[in-house]
Amino acid sequence: MIHSKIDLNLFIVLQAVYQQGSITRAAAQLHLTQPAVSHALSRLRSKYNDPLFVRFGRKMVASEFCQQMMPSIDKSLAELYNTLNPEPNIDGLNDVLNQPRIMRLGLRDILESIFFPPLLSDIVKNSPNIGIDSHQVTLAEIEPLLTEQHVDLVIDMLTPTSKRIKSQLICDEHFSLICRQNHPILAELNVENYQHYSHGVVSLKGSTIDTVDMALAKYGVSRNVVLRCEHYIAAASVACQCDMLLTMPNAYARMLQQKLPIAVSPLPFEVPPIPVHMYWHEQAEQDPVNNWLRQKLLTIGHQLLP
Repeated sequence: MIHSKIDLNLFIVLQAVYQQGSITRAAAQLHLTQPAVSHALSRLRSKYNDPLFVRFGRKMVASEFCQQMMPSIDKSLAELYNTLNPEPNIDGLNDVLNQPRIMRLGLRDILESIFFPPLLSDIVKNSPNIGIDSHQVTLAEIEPLLTEQHVDLVIDMLTPTSKRIKSQLICDEHFSLICRQNHPILAELNVENYQHYSHGVVSLKGSTIDTVDMALAKYGVSRNVVLRCEHYIAAASVACQCDMLLTMPNAYARMLQQKLPIAVSPLPFEVPPIPVHMYWHEQAEQDPVNNWLRQKLLTIGHQLLP
């Protein structure tokens, strides 16, 4: 039996540390002591022969191996939790969806471009009484806006929240290199040539850590930034007309490739993917419409951003 080989409760601890980015906050969420959480992680580290988390400042950042297996762990735990709930009342949900309601979301523009086409095509066709009102929020605004019920759901990168804010990994953002078609770097793609050219950087509101620069620091390399802006579409529009390079999330890059004369290529160095989470307040946990929308967004995330 599986429980004779490994304690399944260890995965609940792993999920809490991953979501909270902190052993202290994970311990508080699970009502355990910090040594108990550390001991659980130690057992899993020994089992997988992987550090699972490394400390970066005050945060516990998941290793690449841990990031890769978290979607399966989240899915498995969710399925186990669902067995404790009664069968959903489909007729009751349909009755609720037939009532006019606006769902307020907090998404960055890049995530709107990825999630909204499949989401809204489904809603307009099958649930026309449900509307979507979306605007961008900063990471610092996520908890207060959810608590004050100014937004119903937020999708953004991993950030610490209190235990009253629920979260779930929805997808991982991987990075690609963007440049004009026939750019010289495509003939010899390496870190040295990557450093040689000028770069555009998109700085997201509320974000203080640049994952790409952190990855480059391992090579002792930095970028010559000639453009810093807030929107990838603007930076990509510049990159397709000159030799400036742009590093951006792959899913959105592929979408822009259909509209702009750009080339999309793998990076010549490894950048850890950014885990993207969905957040909602515990008061919305049993809201049938909120739960219905969460499931749709989760499905889209798994399909578009595996």
